[in-house]
Amino acid sequence: MMQSTGILFTSKTKPLLTKALDGTFALTLLAFDRIGPHTVEPWRITYFGPEAKVFWDTNQAALMQPGQPLAIEAQRQRAFDTGGRFGVAPEIHATVTRMALAPLAHQKTTQPAQTVREQLSNSEQTQEQHV
Repeated sequence: MMQSTGILFTSKTKPLLTKALDGTFALTLLAFDRIGPHTVEPWRITYFGPEAKVFWDTNQAALMQPGQPLAIEAQRQRAFDTGGRFGVAPEIHATVTRMALAPLAHQKTTQPAQTVREQLSNSEQTQEQHV
């Protein structure tokens, strides 16, 4: 079975909370894969079960915010023609197996990358120490 792993971004469309035929909780989100600066691919993802309910209860406010990054693992991907609703890209439907909030770009706490000059300088210092 095909599996997908990656980052999607929530849309302005509100999450849909339903129950499957067997009564299982289901959370459906419209999210986008930002393929390029002017290209996005719509994904309609559904997360089932008690894990989905806990995820919704814990992260409801974040899931209501357009642009919230989601780290997902999904399976059973299918492409559906949307009749041009999202440009020419088909809408991908998938079943989520794992989902977590990913940090927003402005919330990342990583150190700034060193400049090329700093990297060369550090490498020169290291070489001098070994001579």
